[in-house]
Amino acid sequence: MNKNILRKQGLVFLTSTFLILSGCSTGSDIANTASPEPSVSSKATETAANVTSDDTVAPPPVDADIYVEYNPAVDEDFITGVDISSYLSLVDSGVIFHDFEGNELSKQEFFDFLHENGVNYVRTRIWVDPYDSKGNGYGGGNNDLEKAIEIGQYATNAGMKLLVNFHYSDFWADPAKQAAPKEWEPLTVDAKAAALSAYTTDALNALLNAGVDVGMVQIGNETTSKFCGESDWKDICTLLSAGTDATRATSEDIRIAIHFTNPERTGSYDSYAAYLETYGVDYDIFASSYYPYWHGTTDNLTSELRNIVDKYGKQVMVVETSWAYTLEDGDGHSNTVKDGSNDRNQPYEFSVQGQATELAAVTKAVTDVGESGIGIFYWEPAWLPVQYAYNTEGNLDEITYNSNRSIWETCGSGWASSYAAEYDPEDAGKWYGGSAVDNQALWDFTGHPLESLKTYSYLRTGTNAPKPEPFVATDNETSDIINLLTEPGFEEELSGWTVEGFDTFDAASNARTGSGSLHFYADSADMSFTATQEVTLEKGTYSYTAYLEGGDAGTTDEFTIYVTVGDTTYQTTGTVSTWQNWCEMMIEDIVIPEDDTAVTVGISVNNTTAGVWGAFDDCILTKTAD
Repeated sequence: MNKNILRKQGLVFLTSTFLILSGCSTGSDIANTASPEPSVSSKATETAANVTSDDTVAPPPVDADIYVEYNPAVDEDFITGVDISSYLSLVDSGVIFHDFEGNELSKQEFFDFLHENGVNYVRTRIWVDPYDSKGNGYGGGNNDLEKAIEIGQYATNAGMKLLVNFHYSDFWADPAKQAAPKEWEPLTVDAKAAALSAYTTDALNALLNAGVDVGMVQIGNETTSKFCGESDWKDICTLLSAGTDATRATSEDIRIAIHFTNPERTGSYDSYAAYLETYGVDYDIFASSYYPYWHGTTDNLTSELRNIVDKYGKQVMVVETSWAYTLEDGDGHSNTVKDGSNDRNQPYEFSVQGQATELAAVTKAVTDVGESGIGIFYWEPAWLPVQYAYNTEGNLDEITYNSNRSIWETCGSGWASSYAAEYDPEDAGKWYGGSAVDNQALWDFTGHPLESLKTYSYLRTGTNAPKPEPFVATDNETSDIINLLTEPGFEEELSGWTVEGFDTFDAASNARTGSGSLHFYADSADMSFTATQEVTLEKGTYSYTAYLEGGDAGTTDEFTIYVTVGDTTYQTTGTVSTWQNWCEMMIEDIVIPEDDTAVTVGISVNNTTAGVWGAFDDCILTKTAD
């Protein structure tokens, strides 16, 4: 996840807009006012009031610079939320947010501004103990209970409800990582369930006693195969039930969501719901992530969610989605979506209009389910660069970048700090740094809002703006990145590669892009294979990237990419978790000392566990500097 040099597209951002503080501020501007009842904006309320069952009368569309189609199902009860878990750490880092008139927003004004633009729910994650033994934060917002309370109070004062996202981990929980909190790790399942129950009760009581309007809790985050360190579904459901039962006992008014991802895997959601039903987990909402560059079509999303409604009688929603308005980077840390990564064959353009189109399309996918499709959340719309890190020529300013790195470490405003290595050595410990989604925010790199922030409001009215032409997806053949490898996507029967070791084959079902991949399966332990390619390079600095997916790995499996230059080998390792959950492996600063240097570019799998499988795809060797 390190910085890859990307093409600049002529956008100039003024770094002077930011006020950067030498330390992390801790001030709070929460007013001691009575909490108003949550409601959507007055314009949205009027829109909902004009909707009838048979003879719908659409409200008059508003003038705008982006096109958003009116969606009559997005009424005052439909959840239009944002996850802004990182917000407090960004403000502590010196980031200043503005409204559409350019006014600087205080913390409470920021939440009021969200509500004025159609947001009626705020989501925030909670980690149990995201700190090392010396009190240094792991980053990613350092989202503990105290921060959730502060965010919840601002949201409540602005007339919004809070969705509390319990990860039940000390840092990121997702399909690849579901580690138990440090203090719970040695416990038995029953003891862990008791600890989880007590923690949930105490946390919810703290939030409620602080005046936070908790409308919903999420028990776990993207729990597709593991939860709180457990992988057996009976044990997973025991722990989920500990959280849901504790929530019910605390308040009958709080709705309960269980969160999964990868809706593109046909039938997987049905399997998860069946486990929950078999083991008697008490919950209200089956929640999904949906990122278009990973998770298939919106039609498929609707189909998968509708099946949950029809077969299991649950409400459904999307609790994470986002889209990039540019392929540019802002802070010097590599992004999830960038030139050469998650940008090929996509359904929407990378623009402000593209953001609005994506958010409207995903909302429609939920409302098309029917009345049981209850809402959507945009993920981290305010996770901006601490400072814009590029000069007017589009090159990385090392002084600004190093300043960002220092602030990320101190204030926790990057996706991970180096201190997280003790808890997550294989991911955060290697790739810690800044925001990987700053180009998917609804504010620009200087803290000024994009018009796509108004999408929720526009869904309740429609807009007077030209409807964009249908977007035609391309594979970005016009990219300025020149890939120096032959058959980097394994499209032509592995031509250009020398493969040695156990059997591999070109499998379209595992492809990240295109129709091919380098697939492997080890039918016994301690097997290995390599795939290499000889390339002659001119003098300069290079980077090498490859993507890896797979599953059923043990503790000994080694997945490596490498470049050998003379007696020097540059290498990095990756991990596998589940099908189509891609791990980006990147080697930077590969130095070629002179022209006509022969190098070996390679992939290897070693020390296998019997049954481990996976695929490599989209290898990129490119020159980054002369």
